[in-house]
Amino acid sequence: MRLLLIATFILALVPMQSFAHAWMKLRIATTEYAPYTSTDMQHDGYINHIIADAFLETGVVVEFVSLPWEEALEATLKGEYDAISYGNFVRARESEFFHSNPISAESLVFYVNAEKGPDTWAELSDLKDLKMGVTEGYLYNDELAAYIKSSSNVVESATDKDNLQALIDGKIDVFPIDELTGWYLLQRDFDSGDRRDVMPIKPFISTVTTHLLVPKGESDSQLILSLFNKGLEELTLDGKLTRFKRLLKEGYYQHPQKKVNFDRR
Repeated sequence: MRLLLIATFILALVPMQSFAHAWMKLRIATTEYAPYTSTDMQHDGYINHIIADAFLETGVVVEFVSLPWEEALEATLKGEYDAISYGNFVRARESEFFHSNPISAESLVFYVNAEKGPDTWAELSDLKDLKMGVTEGYLYNDELAAYIKSSSNVVESATDKDNLQALIDGKIDVFPIDELTGWYLLQRDFDSGDRRDVMPIKPFISTVTTHLLVPKGESDSQLILSLFNKGLEELTLDGKLTRFKRLLKEGYYQHPQKKVNFDRR
């Protein structure tokens, strides 16, 4: 607590530009969730670009380490990493992690098999006769998480790409995923014939806010959270978040050997 108060006092008095040299280095666990987070991309992806620059505003540098989602959660809770990039806001996670101030907002949608899936839906119960694929370890939002837990017609796959392949093959009927991530993976990893076999449907499941996840119980957790939120505020005031969002829409954050034409969107 004393360290947090000292750091907060310093941040309040000293302009951000004066942090010419880093005074802290953090290790942050991240996952492959293109185009938001990926160590193969410019600045490790859109969200990681924001996180790194937000911390840099407060004189903190970060190192991103890519792990599968479940491993990232477990290792961070053990104290091996200082935070996770990134997670949607999920109440069930609040007992173990602090959620930072929102970084961005994303639209969660259902992709369906174009031949077998519905054209629309109103309630999750409308999907009870359809086989739903989910990605191992993901928490989507509170309502969907409760449905997944109670349903016997849900199957897990290791990655989002595996679920999209299962959807194309007709092994599942419906799959929840961020709208842009679904589109991006289909453009990057599948051919035009495969893409015709799947489609997103409306309405959105929800619009979710995204956050840096900081484990509770560590001595510097509150400090890390405070520093990040302060840096994020500076990026917002400087207009950098708007610029990063524009770069995302223009296709700046891409795998260098698997570029996607964002003009198709």
